[in-house]
Amino acid sequence: MTQTVTTIALTSGQRFRRWLEMLVLFLGLPLAMAGVIYKGHVPLFTALMPVLGLMVILMLADRSFSMRKALNRGFGRRELLMILGMFVVLGGGLAYWVYAQDPARFLSLPLARPRLWLFVMLAYPIISVVTQEIIYRVFFFHRYRQLFEARPSLGILVNAALFSFGHIFFWNWPSIILTFFGGAIFAWRYLRTNSFWAVALEHALYGNLVFTVGLGGYFFTGVSNFR
Repeated sequence: MTQTVTTIALTSGQRFRRWLEMLVLFLGLPLAMAGVIYKGHVPLFTALMPVLGLMVILMLADRSFSMRKALNRGFGRRELLMILGMFVVLGGGLAYWVYAQDPARFLSLPLARPRLWLFVMLAYPIISVVTQEIIYRVFFFHRYRQLFEARPSLGILVNAALFSFGHIFFWNWPSIILTFFGGAIFAWRYLRTNSFWAVALEHALYGNLVFTVGLGGYFFTGVSNFR
């Protein structure tokens, strides 16, 4: 069952300002990051840190928000089984599709560069997943949940679209498509559980799968974090 959060209704002016703020942050910042990465040759995670810092500042400036409470919300065994069950079905389908469509790509990273693959498996959930989920689920739904109280499905759609747009600096359609569907799953999960840890686990599973089955090449900018 989706958890609800009691809030004070926004005025029409406040709703307009929230929508405008959302578009500036979640459309403008990815475009700015693209310029910083490719024109300034700044590695992705380096460029991402100021964005994360800005989001954290905005959250902490909101007296109704508590990072401690946001990170203290867990999830139960039933939810864990649902996450794993969906991953087996959807992740298995994605893995089979890659194998059937491009067998040379399938498992290319773990077979050709096992040490890099192991590093990605360990570092991606800690560095990338945590950052993305704080920004796109914890911050987004704390700040803008009231805009979608009457239509939660619209909130999921908008969040997925913005999450997908947030990967525009990879400049390829597979990354946009994969992150849209992934974003829809993660947004639905967060609205259902209100748990950062549930959605972070789910994100880590699918993200690591993408790099394992051979689709990780769509999620590199070419600007190295290691010089």
